[in-house]
Amino acid sequence: PKGGFRIDAREGLLRGGISGPAFDEASPADSLILSLIGWENPDHRMPPKHRLADEDIAVLTEWVLHGATWADGVGADLPADAFETEIPDGGDWWAWQPLVRPEVPSVEDSDWVRTPVDAFVLAKLEDAGIEPAPAADRRTLIKRVAYDLTGLPPTPEDVEAFVADPRPDAYERMIDGYLDSPQHGVKWARHWLDAVRYADTDGYERDRIKPEAWRYRDWVVEAINADKPWNRFLVEQLAGDELPDRDLSTLTATGFYRLGIWDDEPTDVELAKNDDLDSIIDVVGRGMMGMSIACARCHEHKKDPLPQGDYYRLAAIFRDLKPYKERMGNSIDAQNITRMVPTHFGTGEAEHATRLAAFEASRAEVIERLRGVVASLGDQDDAPAANDPIDAGLLAHYPMDESANGVLADATGRHPGKVVDARHDRVARDGEGRALGFDGGDDRATIPNITTPSFTISAWFRTTAQCPGSADDPRWFRGAGIVDGEVPGIVDDLGISMVGPGIVAAGVGNPETFVHSPAGFNDGAWHHVAFTRDASDGTVRLFVDGREVSSAKGGTQPLRTPKDLVIGRMQPGYGGFNGEIDDVRLHDRPLAAPEVLSLATDLRLDDAIVETIRTVRSDDLATAFAADRDRLLAMQPPQAETTLVLCARSWGTTPPDTHILIRGDAHSPGRQVQPGVPQVLGGLNFEPSPPGHGESSGLRLAFADWLVAPDNRVTWRVTANRLWQHLFGRGIVRSSDDFGTLGSRPTHPDLLDWLATEFERQGSSRKAMAKLLLTSNTYRMSSAYDDASWNADPLNDLMWRHDLRRLTAEEIRDSVLAVSGQLNPELGGKGVYPPLPKAVLETASRPEEAWGTATDAQAGRRSLYVFLKRSLRHPMLEGFDQPDTDRPCPVRFATTVPTQSLMLMNSEFTDDQATRFARRLQAERPDDRRAQIARGLELVLCRPATDAEIAEVLDLVEDLSTLDGLDPQEAFEAACVLMLNLNEFLHVG
Repeated sequence: PKGGFRIDAREGLLRGGISGPAFDEASPADSLILSLIGWENPDHRMPPKHRLADEDIAVLTEWVLHGATWADGVGADLPADAFETEIPDGGDWWAWQPLVRPEVPSVEDSDWVRTPVDAFVLAKLEDAGIEPAPAADRRTLIKRVAYDLTGLPPTPEDVEAFVADPRPDAYERMIDGYLDSPQHGVKWARHWLDAVRYADTDGYERDRIKPEAWRYRDWVVEAINADKPWNRFLVEQLAGDELPDRDLSTLTATGFYRLGIWDDEPTDVELAKNDDLDSIIDVVGRGMMGMSIACARCHEHKKDPLPQGDYYRLAAIFRDLKPYKERMGNSIDAQNITRMVPTHFGTGEAEHATRLAAFEASRAEVIERLRGVVASLGDQDDAPAANDPIDAGLLAHYPMDESANGVLADATGRHPGKVVDARHDRVARDGEGRALGFDGGDDRATIPNITTPSFTISAWFRTTAQCPGSADDPRWFRGAGIVDGEVPGIVDDLGISMVGPGIVAAGVGNPETFVHSPAGFNDGAWHHVAFTRDASDGTVRLFVDGREVSSAKGGTQPLRTPKDLVIGRMQPGYGGFNGEIDDVRLHDRPLAAPEVLSLATDLRLDDAIVETIRTVRSDDLATAFAADRDRLLAMQPPQAETTLVLCARSWGTTPPDTHILIRGDAHSPGRQVQPGVPQVLGGLNFEPSPPGHGESSGLRLAFADWLVAPDNRVTWRVTANRLWQHLFGRGIVRSSDDFGTLGSRPTHPDLLDWLATEFERQGSSRKAMAKLLLTSNTYRMSSAYDDASWNADPLNDLMWRHDLRRLTAEEIRDSVLAVSGQLNPELGGKGVYPPLPKAVLETASRPEEAWGTATDAQAGRRSLYVFLKRSLRHPMLEGFDQPDTDRPCPVRFATTVPTQSLMLMNSEFTDDQATRFARRLQAERPDDRRAQIARGLELVLCRPATDAEIAEVLDLVEDLSTLDGLDPQEAFEAACVLMLNLNEFLHVG
C-alpha cells in the first residue's frame, strides 16, 4: 500500500498513516489497525498520533514477534485472538514424528545377534562393510559392568570368581549381582542429579544451604535401587503432591522443583521468580522432553517450531508453584518451599488430623469457658485484676504501633528504644495496630538492656522465612534475632531467635546454656514466645504459644554484658529476622506458667484472677476456673514424628494467570495463555482439576500423565537415549538434551525408536532395559582398535567397537578410597565434609565458616554424599569435570589438563590415600614387598599383574631408596602414588 503504520512498542504510539486514495488499497493489517484506533475517515491524510490501549500493544507486538503472519480471511473487524499465528507441525523432522515400533532388521551374520539390539547395530555395520570388534575377555567385562552399574572397581575376588564360573549364565548372574547392589543407586543417581542440576546450596553470595535438599538426593538413590518404574519416577517428581496415593516419599520427590540457583536478595523479585520458573521449564524441557524450549522465553525459537506462546503455555502448568521468594529482603520464604509433615504423611494422615481436630476443639472449649468467666466479672471496682495486664514486675513494654520518628516508645514511659529502617506499615497481631516489619537485612530496633538477674522476655512474632542455622545446631546465636543480646565469646549474654526450619531458640552465656522448640513455627501465623530465667538456681525456660517447650540450668550471675538488646536482628550485625515482631515485654522476674499462658491467650489466668473470682463470684466458680486453667496448661497436642521436606507448594486449586512476557520482560505482560504442551507435540490443553486433597490445581499431574503416556513421542526417545548414553559412553543422539534441529541426528534412529517402545513392554523397568543392553554383543565388544574400521568410521558412530572411557570424577575418588581400604559404603544422610586444602578454603569470604568437618569414616563416604556447595567445590571432583550445578548437564566431557596430573600426583588427598593404601598392602601381605606390589597392582588394574609389571615397580622402590634417599616406607608409599596414577586404573575399556 501507499502508506503504513509503525508501532513504537516502548511508547505504545501508533505513527504514520495512509493517504486518502490509498485507503482502499490498505493491507488487512493496516485496516485492522485503523479499526483499533477508531479512524474511519479516508479524507484525512494521516490520523493523529494515537496512544494504543495496553492490550492492543501486547497483541500487536506479539503478532510482530510471531512473524506477522496473516491468516486467510482476516478483516478489519477480526478479534484480537486472530493474531494467533499458524504453527508449523515440525515437518518431517524425526523427533516430532509419532512413536512407532520398527521391525527388527535382518542381518547376514545372524549368529552374532544375541538381542534385537545387535540386529540394528550389525545391519548398519554390514551395510558399511565393517566387521564388529571381537568380544572382550571376562576380566574386561566384569570391570566394565562393575563401573557402569556401581561406579566402583570389582574386587580381585569377584573378578576371579567370575573368570572361573563355568555356568552358561555366569555373565547374566554377574550383571544381576551389580544391578541388585545398593551401590547401583549411588552410581545412577548421579546421572539423574546431573540432569536436574542438583546441589546442596542456593548459589550467589551467601550460598545458603537448601533446607533438607539431601532428602531428594536420597529419594533418587532409593527409587533407582527399587527399580521404580520410569513413568512413575517422572510423575512423582512432577506431581508427587497431587497423586491420589501421595505419601512422604512422593512429596519428597517434588524437591525436584527446588534445586535451582536462588538469589536470596535480588534487586528485582519478579525477575528472580521468572528466572527460577525458567530454570524449571529448562530442566523439564531438556531432561524429559529433549527440547530447548527455554530458548523461546523472549522470542520465537530460532530453529525449532516453538513459538513464544508455547513456552508460556508450558510455564502456565508450573505457575501454581509458590516461588522461593515473594518480596524484598535477604531470606527465602520457607513456607513456599518446605513443609513440615508427619512421617506417616499419606498413610496415617487422616487419623492424626482427627486427633488434632479433637484436641483443638477441646482446647477451644476450655478457653471459651475461661473467657466467659472472666467476662462475667465486668468492670466492678472490687475486681481490678480481671482486665489489667500482667504487670507485676513489668520493666518495659514495647507495643510496636507506638513507634514513630525512629523512637520505639515504652508504654511504661521509662526506657525508650530506637528503630533503624524497620517498616512501620505491617498489621499488628490484633489486626488493628501496627507491628514492626523486618526484611532479613539491616532492619532492627534497639532497646536498653535493663534485664535483672531474674527476668522474662516475651514477644509476638510472625515469619515464613527459612532462617540461618540448622536443626542440627539450634543454638540461638546461629539464628535470626527476635530479641537478642549476643556478644561473641563466653560472656554474660542472652537472646531469643529463629533458627533454620522455624525453630524458636533461646539461651544465656557463661556457661552457654541453650533451649529450643520443635521446628515449624515459620508457618506465617502469629506465635508468642516467652523466655524466663530464675537466677536463684540458673533455670531457664522457653515457652511458645503458652506451652513450655524446653528448660535447662545455667549460671546465676547478671547478664549485663550487652549494653542494648536488638529486636529483629542478631546483636553482632548478622542474622536478620524476616517478618513481623510485636508487643515486646520485659519483666524483672520469671513469670509463672499461668502468667505466660495469660500473655499467649490475651486472657488473665494467673492466681490473682482466681482470687478475684473467689471474691466477686464464689469459691466453687474459682475452683472450677482454676481446674480448667490447669487443664489448659497440661494439654498437649497429639504428637507425631515430623520431617521437614523440601517440596512443591501450590497456590491452591486456582493457579495464577500466565501472560506472555513481551521480550521476556517480567514487567511487560502480554496476552494471557492457557496451560498446554507445544503444538508440535500435539498442542494438548489442560484444565485445572484439583486433586482430592484440594491443595493444588492438578495441572502438573495432568501434564505428567501426558508426558509418560506410552506413545509420547519425546519422553521415551529421550529416556532410551540416556540409558544408552550411560552404558555406551554417548547417546544414539549425542545431544541428549536437544532433539531439535540444533541438536545431533540419531546414528541409529530405528534402534532408538525400538528401545523407546520396548520400555513399555518391559514395564518401564530401567533395570530390565539395562540388562537388555548389557547382555547384547554390542555391549560385550572389546575396545580393540582396527585400522580399516577406523578409516571407515573414525568417530565410531556405527559402534564397531566399545569406546574406551576415563573414569568420572566421582569414580576416580571412590576408586582411590576403595583400593586404599577407606571407602565407607554407607547410604543416605546429609552431605559430608571431607577435608579440603587450606588454599581452597581461603578462596571463601569466610574461610572459617565455609566448610564443615568430618570424622575419618565420614570422609570416606562415596562422592555422591560429599556436600555439594555451589560456591566451593571439592577440588578433585571439580578438576575431573564434575559439572557446574547452575544448569542441567546432559553429557559429561572428559577434559585433559595438566592440573589433573598434578592433583593425582601431589594433592593432600592422594598423599593421604597412598599412605593408607601402603598400610593396607602391608597388612594383607606382611613382610613380602613383591607380594605387596602384586596385590596393589591387582587392586588397581582389576587383573593379576605380570611379572614384568611387578619388577618395574620393585625397581622404582629400589631407585627411590638408593638414588633419592627415601627410607623404605617412604619409597613404598611413593610407589603406591604411582599405582594410583596408572592409566589402566583411570580408564575402563
